Amino acid sequence: MPDASLATALILFSALLHASWNAVLKSGKDRQAMIGVLNVSASIVSLPMIFLVPTPSGEDWTWIGISVAVHLAYQLSLARMMDSADYSLVYPISRGLGPLVVTAAALLLLGEPLGAGQILAIFVIIAGAVLAGFASADRLRAPPLQAVFWACLVGLLIGVYTSIDGSAVKRMSPLTFLFWSNLLIMPPMMAFLYRAEGTEFSKRMIVATPRALVMTFIAYCGYTLALFAFRFGNLAEIAALRETSILFAAVIGGFWLKERITVGRLIGIAIIAVGAIALKSI
Repeated sequence: MPDASLATALILFSALLHASWNAVLKSGKDRQAMIGVLNVSASIVSLPMIFLVPTPSGEDWTWIGISVAVHLAYQLSLARMMDSADYSLVYPISRGLGPLVVTAAALLLLGEPLGAGQILAIFVIIAGAVLAGFASADRLRAPPLQAVFWACLVGLLIGVYTSIDGSAVKRMSPLTFLFWSNLLIMPPMMAFLYRAEGTEFSKRMIVATPRALVMTFIAYCGYTLALFAFRFGNLAEIAALRETSILFAAVIGGFWLKERITVGRLIGIAIIAVGAIALKSI
């Protein structure tokens, strides 16, 4: 099926870009300021583009509004998660929990059929993600409680926004959804950040701008690809394949961020790869 093959290719490239922009965020010193720059710059790009795409109508606005609220919570929680522990520790945990929510939503909201083998493969991917996150210092041990909290919250929000966005782009143009969401999230995000961070926040954003613009470009491209993958593919399968970003995160964490990659994490990563291959083979 051409659409399925295209969706697979899009989501695998999107996974690489997702791991990359999250790593850029982790590498920054002021992650809240970087999130601010991301939202301002994405809204500037989106403003002229809304005149080139179909205008949302009817219940489209409801989907966009809910997505904006969830993405706002996700981005703020993501910054806190990156503050709490190593990237190669919290990223796999957060990414591994998302498909649980998406699988349930795909079955209940969209009525997408999944066989027993496909469901098993999804849980294999999730198990590998959790193992990759919990394998630390050459043995299994629980990460810091604060890190687990933020990683689990981010994972839950990933599952929720993937379910919402995946459902939305099956009803409207992915570009309509993308541009309007990026435009509408900026005012509440900046209002919250200025209230939480104080009057010096603008200066902090200026300092963070060069790195944050690189991050924004990667994030923008990556999520555009993901939205088209959601439109063309089975949502639960695509969400699970997106967890291959953990493979890229391990490489980035080890070679760029200089974080220790343990044997346990490598085993978890291998399990993710096996699950991803099985998911597309069943």
